[in-house]
Amino acid sequence: MSWDKELKIKQVDAIIRSLRPEKIVSRPKGGWLKLVRTTLGMSARSLGERVGLTQSRIAYIEKGEEEGSITLNTLEKVAEGLGCEVVYYLVPKERSLEKIRQKQAYRKAANINGQVEVHMSLEDQSTSKEFQNRSISKLAHQYLEKWPANFWDIP
Repeated sequence: MSWDKELKIKQVDAIIRSLRPEKIVSRPKGGWLKLVRTTLGMSARSLGERVGLTQSRIAYIEKGEEEGSITLNTLEKVAEGLGCEVVYYLVPKERSLEKIRQKQAYRKAANINGQVEVHMSLEDQSTSKEFQNRSISKLAHQYLEKWPANFWDIP
């Protein structure tokens, strides 16, 4: 892997670690906009006036957030009318982007090794599980080192 890619993944992992909250909070059932607006005791009409939209448009936007079809620009505009700001970033389900990359390298290596083993077994030349694991590990490390263009492709 080139130093540029290695440095970039370390830098982004560090940024994500610094932002990661103690607990990830899911979007409320009705969406954040409606929750904050009703908690503030603000009507959809009042919010609409604050951001230059109609009451029905605010209802449509809140429904869009609930369904997951709202754009970030719209979310930011309406959040501003609520005196809020949108905080947006991705949190890896694995501990880091590097872990995601390692998992992919092993997945790709295991897939390729599995294909080879099928052909080997057809020729009555199957290898031991221990040999297969060593082969997968060696291939995965090669993928991690070289990071080829087809890295994310599973054959």
